[in-house]
Amino acid sequence: MAQTVQGTFTTGTIAFTGAGNQISDVVVIPTGTTSMKLSTTGCDASNTVKTQKVTAPGTAWADQTTYNSEQTLTSITVAAGEQWRLVSVAQQAGKDLRFKLSVES
Repeated sequence: MAQTVQGTFTTGTIAFTGAGNQISDVVVIPTGTTSMKLSTTGCDASNTVKTQKVTAPGTAWADQTTYNSEQTLTSITVAAGEQWRLVSVAQQAGKDLRFKLSVES
């Protein structure tokens, strides 16, 4: 079963710095899956995102990796039952950051 979360982080006319300004939908890792793929467009030193995960429902999100360059099908090690999301960290005004998180099981 494939699961994909994709979208665009946009700023309008105001730049921001501060994690959590925009948050993607969540990918729930199915049984038998050990990796997830990340693709981004528009990431650079001034336009960054990071992955976060929780290992049990109701627990706090934990920061994983910050990305400040474009990614193409970057493999991320995951475990069944984890929940993953992408969070904007910094973004220039008028700059779109496109993303896709996908798992195949």
